[in-house]
Amino acid sequence: MYPEYCVAQRQQPYPLHKITQSYNPVIQNEPRPRQPNENPKDYMITAYTSINHVIDISPTSSIYRLDPFAKYLCCWTNTVGPEEVNAIQERTKWKHPNLVSFIFFEELSDKFSQNRQLKIFYEYLPLDIKQLIDKRSKTQEYVPEEEIWKMISGLCEAFVFLQKRGITHSALTLESVYFDEEYLLYRIQDVSPFRARAPNLFENQYKSPESGGNLRVNRFKQDVFGLGMIILSLCLLKNSDHIFESGTMNIINLNDSFEQLKQLYPGRVDSILKKMLIIDFNQRPDWLELQQFLINAKDMQFPNFDLSLANKSSILNSSFQLHQQQQQQVQKTFDQLTLSQENREIINTNKLTSSINNNNATVNKTPNTDSVDQKLINLNKRIQETLSKSLNKNIR
Repeated sequence: MYPEYCVAQRQQPYPLHKITQSYNPVIQNEPRPRQPNENPKDYMITAYTSINHVIDISPTSSIYRLDPFAKYLCCWTNTVGPEEVNAIQERTKWKHPNLVSFIFFEELSDKFSQNRQLKIFYEYLPLDIKQLIDKRSKTQEYVPEEEIWKMISGLCEAFVFLQKRGITHSALTLESVYFDEEYLLYRIQDVSPFRARAPNLFENQYKSPESGGNLRVNRFKQDVFGLGMIILSLCLLKNSDHIFESGTMNIINLNDSFEQLKQLYPGRVDSILKKMLIIDFNQRPDWLELQQFLINAKDMQFPNFDLSLANKSSILNSSFQLHQQQQQQVQKTFDQLTLSQENREIINTNKLTSSINNNNATVNKTPNTDSVDQKLINLNKRIQETLSKSLNKNIR
C-alpha cells in the first residue's frame, strides 16, 4: 500500500474557497523538497503550487492539473447529504494501490445546510478496460499471462479491502475498471457513497445469473462474477456482450469463450476465471474466499506465454523446426535400414556364390528363378514399404 499522505495543517497563502481543513493540501509558492523514499504520487499531491482548470468533461465533471507537475485530478460537483459527506471524508483517509484515491473536497455551500454542494477531487485515470481492449485488439496484442495474474490478484486485494468494511461495488463495467499507465496497476473506484441518490446508475454491466431472481443474493459474489466477465473480455480482447443474448446468459457462448481462454492462458488464469464465473452462486467464492484461493495458487508453476504477434511467429518457426527434425530422423532410420538390408543381401549373395563354386555347378544348369537381380528388386520393395510405414507412423 501507499504510505499515508502527510498533509501539513497551516494557513494557506492561496486558499481554495472552503476546502475542508482536515484534508486541505499545502499550496505553496514553490514545490517543497521531496523526502527520501517518498512515493512520487504522494509527493505531487502534497507539493504542488496551484490547481488549474484544464477542461470540462460534463456539466458536473472537470479535469484539473496540479502545477508544476503533470498530475491530473478529476473534479465532480454534486449536492450530497450529511451521511455522504461523512463517507467521503472517511474515504480521503484510505490508501490502497488498487483503489482510485479521493484526494480532498471543496464545499460550495454553507456547511450548516442539510444538503451540501461539494467539489470532490480524485485521481484522474484516462485509460479504462474498454479503451485498452480497443487499443490492443487492433494488433491482436494479447495481454501477457503475468500481467493478467497481477490484475486479478491486485483487484482482489482492493475488493477484500472493501468487503472487510462491508462495502460492495455493484457498478462494475468495462469503463469503471482502469489501467494506470504510470504505475502499471489495474484500479477501481469506490462509488458507494453516491449509490443511494441514484441507484439506477449503479449496476454491474455483466449481471450474474442470480441477479434477476428473488433470491437473497450475496452482492460480493455478484461483484466476483462481474469482474470475472470483465477480465475474460480483456483476455479475449473483445467484450462479452454476446454471452448475454436477449438479457439472459447463453451457456454455449460462455463455454466457447472458456475454450478460447484455455488456448490463450492455460493454467492458473483459466482456473481462476472459471472459479469466478461459476453459475451456482452457492459455489462461487466471495472476495475473502477468492483471496485464499489465489494464495494457494500463487506458487503454482505454469508456462508464461507471451502471446504477441512476434512470439506467435516464433512458436510457428519452432514447430516447423521440430517437424524438420522429425523428417531428418525418419530419413536417418531409413538409411540405416537400407544399409542393413544391403549388407545382409550381399552376405547372402556371397554365400550363394561360394556354395555354387564348392559344388562345381555348371553354367548350363537351369537358372534359379530367385536370381540376384530379383532379390534386389524384392529388397527395394521391402525398403519402400518400411519407409512408407515409418512416415505414416510419424504423421499420426
